[in-house]
Amino acid sequence: MDFKDLRSALTALATGGSPDESRKAVKDLQGAAYAAISGDEAHEEFRKAFVTKDDCEIAEVMRHLARTASPPAVSVVLSLIRDAVGGERHDAALRLAGLANYVDVPYTSTGAEMTGEAEERYVLEVLRGKRLWRYEVPAARSFVGRFEETMESLLGVKHVHATVSGSAALTAALLGLGVGPGDEVIVPAVTWVGCADAVILCGAVPVIAQVDETLGLSVADVERLVTGRTRAVMAVSLFGASCDLTGLRALADRHGIALIEDNAQAAGVSHHGRRVGSIGDAAIFSTKFMKFVAAGDGGFLATNSDALYQFAVLYTGGRTFPARKRALAVEDRVMPATGLRMNELTGAVALAQAERLDDLLGRLREARDLIFDLTGPARTYRRVPGHDPRGDSGWMTPLLFPDESACQTFARAVRTRGIRHVTTSRELFAGGEIEHCYPAMSTDRYLPTTGAHWAPEFRAMIAHVGIDARNDPWARVPGRDYPPGFADESMRLLRRIAFVQTNPRLEPQHCAAIARALAEADAECAGHGPRS
Repeated sequence: MDFKDLRSALTALATGGSPDESRKAVKDLQGAAYAAISGDEAHEEFRKAFVTKDDCEIAEVMRHLARTASPPAVSVVLSLIRDAVGGERHDAALRLAGLANYVDVPYTSTGAEMTGEAEERYVLEVLRGKRLWRYEVPAARSFVGRFEETMESLLGVKHVHATVSGSAALTAALLGLGVGPGDEVIVPAVTWVGCADAVILCGAVPVIAQVDETLGLSVADVERLVTGRTRAVMAVSLFGASCDLTGLRALADRHGIALIEDNAQAAGVSHHGRRVGSIGDAAIFSTKFMKFVAAGDGGFLATNSDALYQFAVLYTGGRTFPARKRALAVEDRVMPATGLRMNELTGAVALAQAERLDDLLGRLREARDLIFDLTGPARTYRRVPGHDPRGDSGWMTPLLFPDESACQTFARAVRTRGIRHVTTSRELFAGGEIEHCYPAMSTDRYLPTTGAHWAPEFRAMIAHVGIDARNDPWARVPGRDYPPGFADESMRLLRRIAFVQTNPRLEPQHCAAIARALAEADAECAGHGPRS
């Protein structure tokens, strides 16, 4: 981008032009910010453009951004402004813009925010022991082994095996359940692209089912899609709340197919008295940085099946089984293996996080309940209760609006009050990670891109591309295609949903500020309050 455009954008924002000019200015500013991230020279030009501005001019930029831009874009631009003018001026300008809540109300990730003394102590113990690979240490001292044992106890399952990522665990689960060429696996229209990619990597074909108001699989639509080729259904529990596992378990049993739980975002969550992960034939979890058990990367597989557990161990790590499984009747199986097991450093952090998991979930639930108790009844939206409101995490509460315009208007009204904790679902999927982690990565010139969290953007699936052109999964499953509009029902629903997000740092005064913004935005959108 020509940085003269940036300067004109800043001028247009500072002088308060027409609505069309302001919209163009914000768009130009976002484009310039993204260009600045991708190159040192551009970043320096962007920085200089702000250094020359006074606090009032910077505040006006911030005010327009909060009203107009998506949260990820706001996060990126604010981070660049902080880089340019320093933390004190950045915070002062936010307060001057009427966005003090950006400074005063914590907006953070989940488990990673609680990293502390236990993680440090465990990691140092690994380093001082100079044994970083789990199978080089006695079972009693292995942090990975202790983490697995902790999760077995917490989930109420027979086996847990830790992997390098949730995606690796998912691929192991699919392969271990016999998913392969000629098979179909039913996947929700709203989920991470890795769910469909894992199916394709097994040589099978993803079949897309619509979602319900919780953004979990619609049991009725899954029923419609089951065929003689269906090997499994993938039940994804998004945002710390279970999908309809009762209905999906009954459906899978009725049709004789496997139920795989993808609980990447739901560790510790319950479904009618049972922890998620204990209901399906196999379940996977992630320990990535934004999850409830946040170890940077990593994941694990949970199952009650001896055969599947053995497959996962062999597939991800070779022939060595943990000592605690010595009573397991191990089959002499010959198969190729990968190195996708979890290491001791990751296991040390994961164990510390797992030991405080219920405390984390308790904090999130308390914050959620207080926010909505203080907000009171709403006129412009309906809270989606979920399939087990008492068992969910309290991390993300869906709000359902009559249409997309009402959803976007409400989210903007909340953000003008300096509260970032309400995000439309499309914005959240597209840039939630940027919102959380961009400030820490800004010096790396990270270039934000739209996430692939809904089926029309699963590129390999749409293009019928497998890992090897000589082995086309779709050639074995004729008639499975993804025509225009195939996920429209889910996309229309997605556009009507916003989320209220909590985090473990929220204190009662923070919850009160969020509740006040929700109530004021609701009144404004209902036509019963002043517009900001």
